[in-house]
Amino acid sequence: MSKLATRLTIGEKIGLGFGLVGLILLGVIWHYDLTLSRVLKDYGQLHSVYGARQLHAFEIERRLLGARSAEERFLMSRDLELADQVREEVGQLDAEIDRLAALDADVRGTADALRAQAQSFLGRFDAIVEAWRIRGLDEDSGLQGAFRDAVHELEDLAGHYDVDRPYLLLLQIRRREKDLGLRRDPAYQDQVHQLIEALRSAVAASELTRPVKHQLDAEIATYRKELDAYASVVLDNRDIDGGKGPFRDAAHRIEAILEAHYIPDMKVQILQLRRREKDYLLRRDAEYIGMVDSIAAGIRDQVRASRIADDEKARLDALLAGYERDFHALVDQDARIAQLMQQIDEAVASITRLAQENLRQARTQMQEMSAQIDATSVEKARLSLSVAAGALVLGALLAFLITRRIVRPVREMAGLLDRLTHENPTERIETDPKGRDEINAMAISLNTMADHKATFFHWWRSSMQEAIALRDLSASSAQDERDEATEELRLAAMSKLQQLNGIKGKIQRDAERVREIGERIQADPSRACAEDGVTLAAAGTDIGTLLEVIEDQ
Repeated sequence: MSKLATRLTIGEKIGLGFGLVGLILLGVIWHYDLTLSRVLKDYGQLHSVYGARQLHAFEIERRLLGARSAEERFLMSRDLELADQVREEVGQLDAEIDRLAALDADVRGTADALRAQAQSFLGRFDAIVEAWRIRGLDEDSGLQGAFRDAVHELEDLAGHYDVDRPYLLLLQIRRREKDLGLRRDPAYQDQVHQLIEALRSAVAASELTRPVKHQLDAEIATYRKELDAYASVVLDNRDIDGGKGPFRDAAHRIEAILEAHYIPDMKVQILQLRRREKDYLLRRDAEYIGMVDSIAAGIRDQVRASRIADDEKARLDALLAGYERDFHALVDQDARIAQLMQQIDEAVASITRLAQENLRQARTQMQEMSAQIDATSVEKARLSLSVAAGALVLGALLAFLITRRIVRPVREMAGLLDRLTHENPTERIETDPKGRDEINAMAISLNTMADHKATFFHWWRSSMQEAIALRDLSASSAQDERDEATEELRLAAMSKLQQLNGIKGKIQRDAERVREIGERIQADPSRACAEDGVTLAAAGTDIGTLLEVIEDQ
């Protein structure tokens, strides 16, 4: 780590420090952004899933209400365009259910149940539409139109058998005819004439067929003619033979014609039948079904008991049977429609219940997730504060370490310089020969200066020892003194030799450094840099200084 620090310049160290602090700051910002993104993602999921589930639940209920509204309006008006509107609303409902199912896997089961109930609703509604087609979308179609046509024909035919008034007038005519024979009073002849005119008017006003009316008119004319002849005999007080004559036969023929077209109160009974039929159509009360059946049975009994022709009886019976058949088929369709309506209500209730349950679940899960997001946000906020505090501490630590790496060598150099002014220290500042740090370069220079001072000092001391030994050798006369001086001289020479060997070693190291740099530059000139120049200059200066030391000797 120490060598790595010396390979960088002070500017690079400061830049590296600021870069590391910047990276820490970027890391804090990244962590904050990541935390914020996660919170936003959670809130986005909260709104895109659970909030959307609520919106889809409301939309499903709205579409369902639209379908029910169109269905109710169809049942009121039986307009097929409203049936198409119901199908369109159910289609929109299915699309909304599909969008709900696409939100989340947890809601797919509910969506499948909603889709099944929606299809059940549509299937029942289509069955209701078909039942109404069979029953009759209006009074002129389907079963309703069929039995309506039948009863209208019955009403028309009932007019043909409504001869109560002519029959009553005929009976009154016969009564006055008897009074004329009994009392021989011409006033009764006048009364008969008046009644005959009334009978003729009643026949003309009746709903009898034209041939029957012509036949009755002819018989009435015959009756009046023969009656007038009979009145002449009566008023002449002649024998009337018990009141018999051609007029009597004509009256019998008139009566036979009327009885052949007479069913008592048939028109009234048919009107009663229509009344109870319409009561049922209006109220859908089963009580009126029995009333219709009872009135129809009474009409059938009257027809069968009448003296009308058998083919006319068969025709009336067939019309009445067709009416009853179609009416009861309509009643059956009403029962089917009521059953289908109940099933539709059940499907709607199920859809509403499922939609409400989905809404309740969405609200509950939304509240739970909101609380979870709040708790997570608090934890992440605390973590962000911890990360920011840690980043601040780490930045301060990095600044301290970088500053310490710069200040400590300076302090060591200051101490060494201070000692150099007073002594010859042997300690050296730890340096990296390949370092690029300016402080490291200063330390190398200071170490070199200390080495040079030590070299000069040791060289000076050796020279002094040698000079003293030579002086003692020349001044001594005794052999032992000469031997001692010779030993001192030898030791001084040995010391110089050691110093020369040390200088040689330094020169060799500098030369090796110069050689390495030269070979590297020779191999790849592009790799030459300013640092190599600085190193070469320092090595040259060092070699020059050492050579000067040797030259001085």
